[in-house]
Amino acid sequence: MRECPECRNAIDDAVRFCPHCGAALGAAAAPEDPWIGRVVNGKFRVEALLGQGGMGRVYRAKHLTLDRTVVLKMLHRTSSGDPELVQRFQREARAASRLAHPNSIAVLDFGEAEDGTLFMAMEYVAGKDLARVVAEEFPLGEARIVRIAAQVLSALAEAHAQGVVHRDLKPENVMLEPRRGEPDAVKVLDFGIAKITAPGANEPKLTQAGLVCGTPEYMSPEQARGADLDRRSDLYSMGVILYQLATGELPFASDTPVGFLTKHLSETPVPARRKNPRVEVSPALDAVIAKALEKDPARRFQSADDMRDALLACAPAPPLVLVPGVAGGARSRRLFWAFGAAMAVALAGGGAVVVLARMGAAERRGRPDTIAPAQAAKVTAAGATLTSSPGPAASPDATVAPAPAPSSQAAAPAGGGGEGGIAPTGAVTAPSPQPSKALKLFKRAEARRAAQDVDGAIALYLAAEAADPGLAEVQKRLAVCYQLKGDTRRAAERYRRYLATDPRDADRVRAILTTLR
Repeated sequence: MRECPECRNAIDDAVRFCPHCGAALGAAAAPEDPWIGRVVNGKFRVEALLGQGGMGRVYRAKHLTLDRTVVLKMLHRTSSGDPELVQRFQREARAASRLAHPNSIAVLDFGEAEDGTLFMAMEYVAGKDLARVVAEEFPLGEARIVRIAAQVLSALAEAHAQGVVHRDLKPENVMLEPRRGEPDAVKVLDFGIAKITAPGANEPKLTQAGLVCGTPEYMSPEQARGADLDRRSDLYSMGVILYQLATGELPFASDTPVGFLTKHLSETPVPARRKNPRVEVSPALDAVIAKALEKDPARRFQSADDMRDALLACAPAPPLVLVPGVAGGARSRRLFWAFGAAMAVALAGGGAVVVLARMGAAERRGRPDTIAPAQAAKVTAAGATLTSSPGPAASPDATVAPAPAPSSQAAAPAGGGGEGGIAPTGAVTAPSPQPSKALKLFKRAEARRAAQDVDGAIALYLAAEAADPGLAEVQKRLAVCYQLKGDTRRAAERYRRYLATDPRDADRVRAILTTLR
């Protein structure tokens, strides 16, 4: 503890503003830390101070039994001495420990140290917090912003479902950990911790809330008023974070905590797209941020899932390229050699006719792309052709399972002739994909999606898929549409089909896919 130079009240070493008079404070000289080197609760040897805040200090420690590095959060002794707070801490810590989500920090243990100080042990994350990432790497790019924020919202959705409201969501509480194939794997810290203290009998409620129930720069209007909070308060804080990720600046500026709270209560921020002329913010992302920052909770997103779906729909897509054959050099070569082998089998009198589709129907139906000679003869005798047109009345939900794929070419039966690539009389033929028709349908679907007609867009995307099964971009657009409808199972399936085409944005799509599990 130290003394405020203005009002002379005792204040915590770590605070930036005096909770009593609001004066801006410089950093205090760091005294020798009494916890370094001590063993807490017979289990954790404290090794180094990682940081400190209004509620306590955070240390790196070693779990002696498991020989594992952990994070140990030690609450201030003044908080640990209140029996009611101890009981509340245990209740909230127990709730936080039940959160099992890949984007939430795992709570491993909690209790009291030998001197009664409350502690919580959490998994150690080797990475950087989001505040540092913004400071060092801005601008991040919209695709990366979406990838990071979608994971945070996924963690919030799980916490809210368990009845846990974070109340102190800020970049310092979001860790990014590089993993194989996931450069920005997210871990959200301190779920439940911000709930464990109540205003003291002799302290103003607003001041106490500013210290223990949130950070003024990121607090919702209802939080600033000291009102009861629900999950929508976290979504407002998420809007502030998104604003900062997109523009490099906070929506409001002030020199005092009261100034921040007043602006959150009464001022409308400059739209993100106009905040920083050095960066471009898309209209879609700007709209998501503006909705999250509504003063009235009823006008915000009503759940983290809703906000995540809207955010994922902002993800910039790579340019659409329509090229005969499946996109991707390696995959095209595989299809070339497969077709050559099929022709060799047919010309040698093989026992099957291999039909090749542009997107590999075997991957989409789970069975080989073959038809028996007897079946081929039957189709030929009937004068039929292989087709997969769903018809104009196809409904979005009725065509989730892939229709039989039209083939781009069929091998001739044994003994057949043919010149110039024209199938001989009696051969099984299939209509070629229709790129121009597919492109027209795709563009109409895009217009429907932009107009928020999700069902109409799905129907048109499916028609485009039927016209050209190799149009990989359709799979990603269908995935986004199903996300907007809340159908994560179908969305995940469409993302997996898209990934099977080996797209250039595979890493981003895999990151999105992890939020749907």
